[in-house]
Amino acid sequence: MKLLPPILIVLATAGCANIPELEGSETAALRKAPYPKLVALGPALGPPTDPISEAAEVEEDLTARSEALAKKAEALQNAEIN
Repeated sequence: MKLLPPILIVLATAGCANIPELEGSETAALRKAPYPKLVALGPALGPPTDPISEAAEVEEDLTARSEALAKKAEALQNAEIN
């Protein structure tokens, strides 16, 4: 709460800044440059994935990794130490 008054003062004084206009600042070459072609977002991203099947795949992967780690842990527990 102690920072609230200084933040409000900074925000209030920021509104008093003199910002130059942007109009007329671009060059003639920039004005004549062609705009990039716009692409629809849907086809660019591809078909939507099914969250249920994706979750099942992740669960299978995690289960397999868990079993592999359990086997490694069991092998380490059963290893003889000299």
